[in-house]
Amino acid sequence: MSLWWMVTLVLLVSGLVFVAVAAAWSSQWGSQYRIRPALARKVTGLRLWGRVLGNMALSGAAVFAMTFVAQAWLVDASKTFGLGDAAQIVGILLVYDLLYYFLHRYPFHQWTRLKRVHTVHHVIRAPTAVESLYLHPVELLLGQLLLTLVVCAFGPVSVATYGIVLVVHGTLNIIVHAGLDLPFFGFRALSFLSRKHATHHISMRGGNYASLTPLWDMLLGTAE
Repeated sequence: MSLWWMVTLVLLVSGLVFVAVAAAWSSQWGSQYRIRPALARKVTGLRLWGRVLGNMALSGAAVFAMTFVAQAWLVDASKTFGLGDAAQIVGILLVYDLLYYFLHRYPFHQWTRLKRVHTVHHVIRAPTAVESLYLHPVELLLGQLLLTLVVCAFGPVSVATYGIVLVVHGTLNIIVHAGLDLPFFGFRALSFLSRKHATHHISMRGGNYASLTPLWDMLLGTAE
């Protein structure tokens, strides 16, 4: 599969995950598993959906644009996916999450200008999949740029490796905002991430700064 078809497929998969998780939260079945069922949304209507849909378009455009600009450092189309690529994927995601931890903990929560940027996302006290895209465009672009730079540091990687990294990153960012605690086999670990991030959204003074794994918060003393 070519790089551009891979990126297109990744964005389609992310869109399907977004719709599925949002639908689960909104459904009668999902209502019994909501992490914070009693807290109504502060942001609704055009204010919510205008930003969400705008960021959805911006996110797709940013992935394509950053892939195009950094293609020579990101991907080697001649490489085939092998066993070593699995370790590379884990390494990329762990390094990204560590760097995002520091970006989130310090610039977004302590530096005045970027704290104002991040406050947009923290207007949401009970996040759902929909609110995974309720954030300032600057925050969205910084997150995507960070992921791109980390892949470049490991790369160039195979097309499949890059695609899997994008899928895992996009899917977990939706899952951590799912607002659902599903006590079923195969979903408990994902629900733990959702509960952890729901706790983070309670205020701007909490912990749980990493987005993909609890590891860095546990090691650096900010797990809640």
